[in-house]
Amino acid sequence: MKNSRAGCAKYQDHARNNSPHDPQFTEFPRAGRTRTVVRMASFIRIDHPRDEVVARAVNLLHEHLSEPVTMAELSRLAGVSERTLRAAFHDVLGRSPKQYAIDQRLHAAREALRAAEPGTTTVTDIATTYGFFELGRFAGRYRDRFGEVPSRTLHHAGARWPGEAA
Repeated sequence: MKNSRAGCAKYQDHARNNSPHDPQFTEFPRAGRTRTVVRMASFIRIDHPRDEVVARAVNLLHEHLSEPVTMAELSRLAGVSERTLRAAFHDVLGRSPKQYAIDQRLHAAREALRAAEPGTTTVTDIATTYGFFELGRFAGRYRDRFGEVPSRTLHHAGARWPGEAA
């Protein structure tokens, strides 16, 4: 218990010393207040027990982005029931753990597509690496989230200037 309190203090110190306007931060409204989460660093301000549960789950999801993590595993590793985990995610982030995980995997896939060489990598390779095996659904979610199809991101990855073809 003492160890987890030390971890909370570390997160709170980080929150005081870092600007929430930094592009690596995402803000989520919660009952008139703002929760700040750092993408890929798994940071959540801890001032409520549910925040700590979500922070633990977010850390686990980020550590295993390319692996399938079930709700049962996630709740077991976070030390709470599935119902409590779902409620905590909705309270803190405004979405379910599954929706959060999908969004994070989409962002990771986008970064991988941007970094990939179009001649040697395919969208299928990257999609399946991040656990998207239904490629039509992946493309649809990707388009809805980022406003372009994954293949466009891949083929424009080598472009140096806006509008320049790869």
